[in-house]
Amino acid sequence: MRNGGLVTPFLGALQACVSVLLTMCYGFAARRFQLIHETTINDMLGLGVKLLLPALLIVHLGEQLHLGTAMNYIPVIVWSVLYTSASIALGHLLSHLLGLPQWVTPAFSFNNTTSLPLLLLHSLGSVGSLKLILRDGETTSSAIDRAQSYFLVCGVISKTIAYIVGPKMLQDREDSLSTSEERHRTASMAEDEQLTEETSLLPERAQQARTSARNLIRQSTHWLGSLFPRRVKQELLAPFESPFADVAIICAILGTVLGLVPSLHRAFFFDEEDGGIFNAWLTASVSNLGALFTTLQIFMVGCKLGITFERMVADGHSGRIPVKAITTIFVVRLVLWPALSISLIYGLAKRTRLLGDDPMLWFSMMLMPAGPPALVISGLAELAQASEEEKMVIAQTLTIMYSLSPFVCFSITGALKASEAVLKEKG
Repeated sequence: MRNGGLVTPFLGALQACVSVLLTMCYGFAARRFQLIHETTINDMLGLGVKLLLPALLIVHLGEQLHLGTAMNYIPVIVWSVLYTSASIALGHLLSHLLGLPQWVTPAFSFNNTTSLPLLLLHSLGSVGSLKLILRDGETTSSAIDRAQSYFLVCGVISKTIAYIVGPKMLQDREDSLSTSEERHRTASMAEDEQLTEETSLLPERAQQARTSARNLIRQSTHWLGSLFPRRVKQELLAPFESPFADVAIICAILGTVLGLVPSLHRAFFFDEEDGGIFNAWLTASVSNLGALFTTLQIFMVGCKLGITFERMVADGHSGRIPVKAITTIFVVRLVLWPALSISLIYGLAKRTRLLGDDPMLWFSMMLMPAGPPALVISGLAELAQASEEEKMVIAQTLTIMYSLSPFVCFSITGALKASEAVLKEKG
């Protein structure tokens, strides 16, 4: 096949995927050689999700979201809700038909929507793959920043849904928890989930401000919910009971305000000579913090997998590898969903104006449902009081799925070529 066909973007996507996997392997090796302690790993993971991720969310959302691009985020919000809901339904169906363990359902339902795709974007930019879908006069860095903002919005929505629906996925277990116990364990799970790739977002020193903001949001939402029947009100207010959701919503609101208010957008994101009085020092410092998130978080995920491997060896029983579950998750997350999302987004972008004219939006939406499961399933296993053997099986599954993550290069290649085709046709 000629160099301008599929070979060049495929090799670029493969290099990007291998780069991400190697970054994770470096973390695994660092832990195996005892170069980093478990407490340090937990501290660094907590730092990433408490400080670095909110910095990334606020800056990228505020910079990319303005009156001229606001409509681009509506398809992202709708698509994030739709594909996550469809994944949950598909997970329930396949788990029932194939007789899979209970924990497999959330593994179907929630994929890594933040750290992995964000690092992939940087790797794709470094190998030049994104040049296929750049608009005239656009730089790769500006396109990556825009795509990151799309993935961050998707990540907030996906994780909020995970905290609402995730515990309910396990309520059919024989040892299901009472309502009060479930709420308590959900909060504990969310706190533990700070040690994964993308959860609680504020530093300890901001606790008082966080509490005040949370109370304000809850008072407003409870007043709004009082206008609806009790059952509807419970569903409406569920997201605001999640320790992740309240902070994520605060960050999203702050980024939205900074982006959509013209005077604030100019002050925080324009050059100094154009009125950006905060850009060179305040915005730049927050941006520097956010830039640390992606690589550090993937590295720490590798460290965390190293700890899991050590525990499996120490316990002497790692459990039988769930081949059927892993195969099904692989097919759904790395074959079925990419094929569906690329086809659907391609058709909508080509035949309608619903998705605007931004090829990075098309490309991002095509990739949002693809990729390995989020580490949230480990938290759900704790919530369900799973046995140690089952926890080890889940850890094995996560390790194997992340080792298979380079297969997403096929999805990346398809998304690149589909987006390029639409871009050329629309001219």
